[in-house]
Amino acid sequence: MVDQSLTSLTLANAAAAYSFITSFTTDDVWRLSTFGILSFLTLSFILLTIWEYQSWKKLSHIPGPPAAHFTILWLLRHAWVGNLFPSMVDAGNKYGDLVRIGPNLLLCSDPDELRRISGIRTKYTKGPAYDAGRVTEGDPHVASQRDLAKHKALRAKMGTAYSIDVQPVIDRQISKLIDLIDRKYATNRTSTNPTAEGRRNETSARFMNFGEKMHFYALDCLGAFAFGEPFGFLQKDEDINRMTQINDLSLRMVTVAGLVPWLSGLRTMWPFRCLVPKEGDKVGFGILFGFAKKLVDRRTAPDAKPKSDMMQEFIRSGMTRDELMQQVYIHIIAGSDTTSNWSRMVMLCLLTCPPAYMALQQEIDAATASGALSYPTATDSESRSLSHLDAVMREAMRMHPPSVSPSKLSPEGVDTVCGYAVPGGTQIGANVPGVLRSQAVFGPDANCFRPERWLEAAEEEDGYRLSRMKSTLALVFGAGKFQCMGTHIAYMEVRKLFVELMRRFDFAIVDNKRPLHVESLAIMVVHDFNVRITRRTRFPMLERRDFET
Repeated sequence: MVDQSLTSLTLANAAAAYSFITSFTTDDVWRLSTFGILSFLTLSFILLTIWEYQSWKKLSHIPGPPAAHFTILWLLRHAWVGNLFPSMVDAGNKYGDLVRIGPNLLLCSDPDELRRISGIRTKYTKGPAYDAGRVTEGDPHVASQRDLAKHKALRAKMGTAYSIDVQPVIDRQISKLIDLIDRKYATNRTSTNPTAEGRRNETSARFMNFGEKMHFYALDCLGAFAFGEPFGFLQKDEDINRMTQINDLSLRMVTVAGLVPWLSGLRTMWPFRCLVPKEGDKVGFGILFGFAKKLVDRRTAPDAKPKSDMMQEFIRSGMTRDELMQQVYIHIIAGSDTTSNWSRMVMLCLLTCPPAYMALQQEIDAATASGALSYPTATDSESRSLSHLDAVMREAMRMHPPSVSPSKLSPEGVDTVCGYAVPGGTQIGANVPGVLRSQAVFGPDANCFRPERWLEAAEEEDGYRLSRMKSTLALVFGAGKFQCMGTHIAYMEVRKLFVELMRRFDFAIVDNKRPLHVESLAIMVVHDFNVRITRRTRFPMLERRDFET
């Protein structure tokens, strides 16, 4: 009886509901839909406003561009158009040592604070921007590893690899570059050819893309001392598999992903994962994946013969197969950009400052004539004795740092940075381009390329100013637990290279109005740096058999 009553009641309710629904007209449905949509939008707007207010309030006491308090678009716009470094310098000059450049992103221009944030005992960690540097979905490489314990363990495994002697390898790549320039690009200043046509052929201008060749040189050096053999860029004089071109093109998206970290997660989702490089591709990073797999398989095979290179040291340290693969990725992608950009900027600064160019060439000539520099290739210890070369290299890097590092994440609680209270979970980036133009550190003419400042500081008895200048410049390579492990190798590559270039050739800019095109992304990208090269006659040229040897 009860069941029949319940059934009757259910049927009655269903009938009533059906009657109610069918009584709705089209206008009623439209009004309800409009009301629902408006309610959803209103609620979303209220929640967004609350979130924006909380985000603004968190760091509202720190100065910065008004738009940057609410959105990352201010910084993103500068990065997308390749104007990242100048915008960082301008922000620091206008707003001070600590600037808000995003809703949760600060920019620090105080070298002492930056060293503290990256110190050995710091509680700061790598921020989410480091995820943009991940190459694959496996274990992160040492640069993108955000877990402090794993990062420390991985650096410990890598330590011995950076103590091997890479000088003979660098010497061979320098010889290949010199040979390439002499055969293909250099001309004579004058000619004794008996015919007019012959004289024109020997003295007519030939152009060389100096920026491209510096990338070739850096990659071949890296391939030789890290993996046992050069990649062959200098030998073929071509961008093999468009590696450098695709590397440069990818830097814009890497920079954007670093500023908007959630974009990095899209590469695992459809349809974006279809665009991600993969093993088997014929060009670009897909080639790199295939190369890494073959290299690691070959070097870890049971019958593999040990070599004297970094890869062998990585294997001896007990790295897993995936860790070895990641070493290949990070060395090729990040290991060559700093050196190549540094070399480009040294040459640019020399060519646009004739007094510095002549002073360096005279120093190298005098050292060669006195026997202080070996021939055909000076040793690194001999190159270190050239004080003006060291000053030019440091000043070029100060004026044009090759890259900026991703932001760090502040620890729980509240920290004080540059006198401001910074809550936990805040990202703090290093304004390296701004720090390197600090008048307090480098003098009132910090915006001027003047290598003499380093020589003047070296003459002061207390050594304080020189030490402070060097420690500030070192921030280009990071600091503390986040410092680059290959800094000394980069110095050696550039130092030895310019000794040999400057004592054999004279260089001149092709386009005086626009010597080169530079894009300031997370890493500097240089295009169209064309130079004209003539052979010098002060000292004999290397014989071809020296190159072959």
